[in-house]
Amino acid sequence: MEVSQIPVTAPAGQPTLPSQQAQLLVRQLKDFYAGFGADSLGQLDRIYTQDVEFRDPVHTMHGCLALKAYFKRMSLNLQHYSIRYLDEHIGAESAWLSWEMDFAHKLLANGRILTVRGMTQLRYTTKVYSHEDCYDLGALVYEHAPVVGPLNRLLKKRMAR
Repeated sequence: MEVSQIPVTAPAGQPTLPSQQAQLLVRQLKDFYAGFGADSLGQLDRIYTQDVEFRDPVHTMHGCLALKAYFKRMSLNLQHYSIRYLDEHIGAESAWLSWEMDFAHKLLANGRILTVRGMTQLRYTTKVYSHEDCYDLGALVYEHAPVVGPLNRLLKKRMAR
């Protein structure tokens, strides 16, 4: 079974999107993240439901207001950000996106640009009600944190023997 054929149940009473509408919603989401910044947060209401559940390896947030606050804090610390979408599978009620994100954060790797690969699972009706990002948290944080990074690299080197 292909990813785009995996059945997903929408919340009770919610309509599902025809393929063209689903593709438009996913395009709006990808455009939002391609232009991510503090000044673009007003677009979230067009993409996400008010009770959206957003998960990544660090956070779980409930609600569009919490998501806006999280993104606002995150955007203040980013020195560089870009995203490249590698692949997508869009169904009537869910989508999977693979991506590479380049970013620089003043507290990681002395502000150098880092690249992280990941995947996103979206579930939607007329808007996204569930967004889950999956990525290697070690590649994102543990490898580049001032104290933990060298220890993590040493452990990986020893485990590879």
